[in-house]
Amino acid sequence: MDPQHTGDLFKHLEKQNELLKEAHKTMSQEIQKLMVEEQMMMHKLYELTVTHRKNNKELKKTHNVLEGKETPEEASSFAIFPTGDEEH
Repeated sequence: MDPQHTGDLFKHLEKQNELLKEAHKTMSQEIQKLMVEEQMMMHKLYELTVTHRKNNKELKKTHNVLEGKETPEEASSFAIFPTGDEEH
């Protein structure tokens, strides 16, 4: 390596180091944002799954009543009825 270019090479490497540090910082911030977004989306997916499961159970109960496999009283035996304490 030519000694007269050592200073230029050192400056170049310092500049590259700064660019890499900035890229690392930017990527870390982006990863953090994506992780938060993923967490929010997983929570929404869970809520949708629970709702979908409830709807399927209700649909199955209705289907059983319509086919005569279950009476309306049996189908609603696990239903939650308002207690009157709820605000409207």
